[in-house]
Amino acid sequence: MKRSAVVAIGMVLVAVIASAEVSAATPVKTSVTILNGNGERFTGRVTSPKKACMKGRRVTLYVATSGLRNYGYPGFEAVGSASTKSNGNWEVRASEAFLEGDYRAFVAAKRVKAGDETLLCMARWGPSLHA
Repeated sequence: MKRSAVVAIGMVLVAVIASAEVSAATPVKTSVTILNGNGERFTGRVTSPKKACMKGRRVTLYVATSGLRNYGYPGFEAVGSASTKSNGNWEVRASEAFLEGDYRAFVAAKRVKAGDETLLCMARWGPSLHA
């Protein structure tokens, strides 16, 4: 019985230490913008005061719809996604031509290591662009 109590206490300590590691991330603001859009492709950039928060970020491109959706951003539908390059630039190419409309980009949150620091790069919706 003593052995199982010691094992249980050990497991609790491991969980506490692990949760402290997860919650120790420093939140970092990011922004996402669409720089250019046409029927073939959209390009944009993710910016942040921390360079580590610009590389490898998942950007999803949305177009305005007439109806409301219960996921994503109300009134917008996902039409493509891309990962950012090290400088924060991204590009979504069309499998079919993009139609004229109002487009918005969303960058997902991401946890990264920058040296000995853990950063939580925040998620963010960008402004609309009519293209």
